[in-house]
Amino acid sequence: MLGVIFAAGKGKRLRPLTETRPKVLLPILGKPLVRLHMELMKSIGIDNIVVVVSYLKELVIDRVKSIAEELGVRVDFVDQREELGTGHALKAVVERYEDDMVVTYGDLYIEVDYVSRVLGYAVRKVGNYILGVEVDDVSKYGKLLTDGDTVLKIVEKPSEGGAGTANAGIYVINRWTAKLVENLGLSPRGEYELTDIVSMARGKGQAFKVVRIPSNCWQDIGYPWDILNVVKRELSKNRGKTVRGEVDANATIRGPAIVEEGATIKGSTYIEGPVYIGREVSIGPNSYIRPFTSIEEKAHIGFAVEVKESIILENVHAAHLTYIGDSIVGENTNLGAGTLIANLRFDDKTVKMNIDGKRIDTGRRKMGAVIGGYVKTGVNASIMPGVKVGSYSIIYPGVVVYKDVPPKSIIDRDWR
Repeated sequence: MLGVIFAAGKGKRLRPLTETRPKVLLPILGKPLVRLHMELMKSIGIDNIVVVVSYLKELVIDRVKSIAEELGVRVDFVDQREELGTGHALKAVVERYEDDMVVTYGDLYIEVDYVSRVLGYAVRKVGNYILGVEVDDVSKYGKLLTDGDTVLKIVEKPSEGGAGTANAGIYVINRWTAKLVENLGLSPRGEYELTDIVSMARGKGQAFKVVRIPSNCWQDIGYPWDILNVVKRELSKNRGKTVRGEVDANATIRGPAIVEEGATIKGSTYIEGPVYIGREVSIGPNSYIRPFTSIEEKAHIGFAVEVKESIILENVHAAHLTYIGDSIVGENTNLGAGTLIANLRFDDKTVKMNIDGKRIDTGRRKMGAVIGGYVKTGVNASIMPGVKVGSYSIIYPGVVVYKDVPPKSIIDRDWR
């Protein structure tokens, strides 16, 4: 059995976070998404994994090789080159391998322990299976139309909403069915869709069966706030303290917390769990870290900085007098002294955000900013709720940022 992980996509709706890294390398409590899928493969007895790459492929290859060595699995890479859909991605694999396959979309969040138990059942049967997840609004996903446990077809983002079974993006495909991707035609979206082989397989007597999983062990990460929700879900599972770093005697940690090796919590810092503090993170003195915050490795949260329900990525520096609320701050960003990231509208309505040319409601009453990698803000800069700041941008001192900033921009007081 061969494990296949799709890791080629650009993650356009997650920009600016994916301007500097592929979606599959976004971390959940120190683990990139793709690692969860590699752990899933290993947990069901698959130690031969193929990762399909394209966008920023060098970053994916380097990280995946490191993870493979840690997990003790073999890994190979297939370059999709042109990103023409999931069917095209599998076709690139089928051209090189003739195996029964477990195929996953590597940019999804999964709870490995639960999904592996369900998926292991399907693998032992060696047939064609799709994992389906019960959702409240199936119009956001591919809907599985079924007759009993037989999948008739998949309807992408149906106009009718309501509860239903969504395609969870995890398949077990036998070697004969996998070859059907060679016969796929272009979909109305101009892509080769893996989902189209479901109807093709049924016509050849190789119908897919659905195996259902609950929604609390799976999450499609389509928008930036989905990452905040996933981190909150993961942190909510933690009930105790795991402290491997150094905590000053005058620092306080209340509630569940994970403090990784090399982290330093300095005096008079107050931490309310659940929180995650990564390797070699420095916090304090006099910092306030509030629940459901995740701080990735080598970040520095300094004097009198408050962080609430946010994700701080690697090597971020927020050294003085800063507030970060319900936000995601990209790697290697430097927030100047007094930078404030607001998270609440005056009218108390839910915050909207511009995504791929559309105004999308986040569904969150409190939602701050999404800041790309390598951004610099000057002293006393303010960023309003729902704003996105593109990577490598510079915000001048004292500027109020009230609309999205394109990547590599310089924003001064005269910016309109």
